[in-house]
Amino acid sequence: MTQARAGGYAIVLAAAFVLWVPVALFGAQGYTALVGLTAIAAAFYAPLKRTNLMVLSVLALAVWSAASSVWSPETGAIMAGTLSDGNWTIDAAGIRMVLTVIAGALTLAAAARIPFDAGRKALLVVGAMLSIHGLLTLAMGLIPELTLDAYAPLSNRVTEAPQNILRSANAFVLGLPILLGLAAAFTGKSRVPVCVGLLAVAFVAFLLIGSDVALLGVIAMAVAIGVVMIFVHMGYRILVAAISVLILISPILLGVGAAAVAKTDAPLPCSVQSRVWAWQLTAEKIAERPVTGHGIEASKEWRDTFGDRPELLREVDQKCRTGNADWEVYRILPGHPHNMGLQLWGETGLIGVSLAIASLLIIGWRLPRPGDLNIPTRIAVASLIGGSFALFSLSYSIWNEAFWATVAIAAAGVILLDRVTRSSDKLDL
Repeated sequence: MTQARAGGYAIVLAAAFVLWVPVALFGAQGYTALVGLTAIAAAFYAPLKRTNLMVLSVLALAVWSAASSVWSPETGAIMAGTLSDGNWTIDAAGIRMVLTVIAGALTLAAAARIPFDAGRKALLVVGAMLSIHGLLTLAMGLIPELTLDAYAPLSNRVTEAPQNILRSANAFVLGLPILLGLAAAFTGKSRVPVCVGLLAVAFVAFLLIGSDVALLGVIAMAVAIGVVMIFVHMGYRILVAAISVLILISPILLGVGAAAVAKTDAPLPCSVQSRVWAWQLTAEKIAERPVTGHGIEASKEWRDTFGDRPELLREVDQKCRTGNADWEVYRILPGHPHNMGLQLWGETGLIGVSLAIASLLIIGWRLPRPGDLNIPTRIAVASLIGGSFALFSLSYSIWNEAFWATVAIAAAGVILLDRVTRSSDKLDL
C-alpha cells in the first residue's frame, strides 16, 4: 500500500470523529455501527492479509465466549427484527463480539499504516470534535434542566434522557485521552499544568452530572499517567499486569471483600451498596461453575430478588429503604454484575478469564515501552488504559459491543495522534 493511500485513512478517522459527538449525545450505542463503517473503509486501505498474536488472542476469547452460548440459559434467535421495519439486529451476543473484534482489528490495522507526520489536519478535526464533546459534557453538568429540555423532544425527560447523558459522559471518558495527548503536544513545557487542569475540569463536569464511573475514570487516568511517567521502561506492562491481577482475584476482592465492607457501618451510597449485593450474588454463581462458567449472558437469568434473601432485605431496610420503594421484588442483579471481570468469571469461567488475561499480557508486552514514545502519545495510551478500566470495572456488560467499539475508535485516534506527533513532543499549527 502506498503512503498516499495509507495516509487517506486519516480522513476516514476524521469523519468518524465528526460523527462521534452526535453518536455520544444519543446514548453512545451507535458506536457499533460507527466502527463497522471505519472497518469497511479499513478493508480497502489495509486488508488483513495476515494477523498477529494480539488479534488472535482477543479473537480466541470472543470465540470461546460465543461457544459458551451452547450451555447458557440465555438463548434466543441469532437475528431479531426485520430490515423492512428498520429494527433488524444480531441478537446473539457471541456473534456480535466476534464481529466487533474483527471490525476493531481492521480499524486499528489501517490506522497503524498511516505514515508518520501525515494526518495533521485530520487530527485537528478529531481534537475539535472532542473539544465540542467536552464543552457539551460540562454544559450538561452546569445547566442540567436546559439539557433535559433539549433531550425532551427525542427521549423521555425522566427515564431515557438521564441515561443518555450518563452514556455520553462515559463516551467522553474514552475521548479524553486523545484531548490530553493533544494538550500535551500543543503546550510543550506547560503540559503538566494544562493536563492537570483538563483532568480537573473533566472531574468537575462528571461530578455535576453525577457519574461515579466517569469520576473513577479521571482518577484511573491520573494514576496511569503517573505510572508511565515514572516507570518509563515497564509502565504499560505494570498497568496491564495490575488489571490482570484484579480480574483474577475479582471474585474474592468484590464478591467476598466488598460484601464484608458492606456489612460494617461504612457509609456507602446506595448505588455502591446495590452493586456490592450484585457482586456478592455473582460470586456465589461463580462457585457453582468455576471452570466453564454459566455461559454468555447467563446473568440475565439470575433473577433472585431481595425478597428471596431475607438477610439482604434487612440490610436494604437499614441502609437504602426510602419512600414506598418495593425492594422485595427488585432483582439483586439487574441483568449483569456491573463489573466485567466478575461477569467474565461467572459466564465464561476460568477458561475465559485465562484467555482474557493472556490477551491483556500479550497487548501489554507488545506495546512500545513508554520511554520509546513521545510524551503526548505516552500520556494518551496510559489514559486510554485507565479510562477503559474504570468503565470495565463499574459500568457496562462485558458483551456491550458499543463499549468495545468506542474503545477501538478511541485507540485509532491515539494512533493518529502518534503518527502526527511521533517526530516531536511539540505540535505546531
